[in-house]
Amino acid sequence: MDSQRDTLSRRHLLKLLSATTGALALGPVLAACAPPSAAPGGGTAAPAADDKVTLELWTFVNTHARWFRSMAESYTKEKNPNFTLNVSEIAYNDMHDKLLLALQSGGVGAPDLADIEQGRFGGFLRSEDTGLVDLADRLKEGGYLDKLVAAREALYSYQGKIYGIEHALTPVVLYYRQDLWKDAADPTKFTTWDDYIAGAASVAKDGVAALPFPPHEVILRQRGSDYFDKDGNVTIDSKESIETMDWILGLRDQHKIADQQPADDAWWAAVKDGKFVSVVGADWYAGFFKDNAPDLKGKWMATPLPAWTKDGIRTSCYGGTGDCIIKTSKHVDEAWNFQQYSMLSVDGNARRFEMTNLFPPLIPAMTDARLHKPDEYFNGQDLGAVFAEVGPKVPSQYQSPYRAEMNSKLTPLWQDIMDGKAKPADAFAQVAKDLRDKITADKS
Repeated sequence: MDSQRDTLSRRHLLKLLSATTGALALGPVLAACAPPSAAPGGGTAAPAADDKVTLELWTFVNTHARWFRSMAESYTKEKNPNFTLNVSEIAYNDMHDKLLLALQSGGVGAPDLADIEQGRFGGFLRSEDTGLVDLADRLKEGGYLDKLVAAREALYSYQGKIYGIEHALTPVVLYYRQDLWKDAADPTKFTTWDDYIAGAASVAKDGVAALPFPPHEVILRQRGSDYFDKDGNVTIDSKESIETMDWILGLRDQHKIADQQPADDAWWAAVKDGKFVSVVGADWYAGFFKDNAPDLKGKWMATPLPAWTKDGIRTSCYGGTGDCIIKTSKHVDEAWNFQQYSMLSVDGNARRFEMTNLFPPLIPAMTDARLHKPDEYFNGQDLGAVFAEVGPKVPSQYQSPYRAEMNSKLTPLWQDIMDGKAKPADAFAQVAKDLRDKITADKS
């Protein structure tokens, strides 16, 4: 999720996901079908009922850790009384670095299961053997591929293999201050970005901006492009990419309706003061408002994102984390059983939403009543209905072994682009050249 400094950053997301939330009400969980003892993808036969099975799981997110523990408690009661899940919560960079080293050493010290954030996932594809179990056949035989939003699984897919199951749909919507828009224009009536620009002119005045710059990658994906294509080719310097960045800057320079997002606390101070009246954000951003601007309860609402074209999609995607099984685990089948119970069940996905505000990528879970309760902070709105409306159409975000390097090269350039010191075309061309040179050198 690395992106320009003025956009919704990974640090913001991790802050939300690490925040303490209310206690999770434990309910019955849908039973998962146990796979055959010779299930595809490796692993040993499922243990007998009296065999003790202890799995180790690593994650970098506090709420994920607590959700996994609660699911393991229910799994032990309902499926396997001899099952134990030890969950380790490790700092973001430390966890990913430690896991990479463990896999590169043949799995020494590696866990059985691990959450891998989408921005770091590409680094695990650099080796011929990823060290992760290919879940493609298991997902297909279990009927899950038709139930998961395919665009989200693309993040953890490479060369025909699927290595992870996504935690979150991350549909992007337009959050807006309904109390400040009501006398000017109705954001729910905006069909396209042209509509938005025209309507925003009436609120972007007297020191108020209609919105902070939307993340470049979010709008680019809404247009059907990305930093890499489905074959892993570098496309950051495509015509669409350059046009999109020029358009974002034009929201400030030509249309006078947007501005660069202030950093950290200054941003939330500006939000509280009504200096920004709408925000382009994913589902998880709803929690940011509650945590950082509680006094604005009842003033914010959400609506589908304006489309790039009249018939374009009304959303995008931003962020994500995949849960993976480590190939050297002695209990691959039991790990898969637990994934079915937690990651691939309606109940597991609904319970995760209750704890983390992450809208599920599992289509059958999208209509669960627990995802559609009126939200007092958002003026009694059913946010789940907005996410469910646009969610199945989220665009694909393609993975690459060089995605982390792409982010590291882009990050220091964003401020110069925002300040007009670097043209998007020149900055993107240099990043693309450096990456292509690196890819070519690695193949030689």
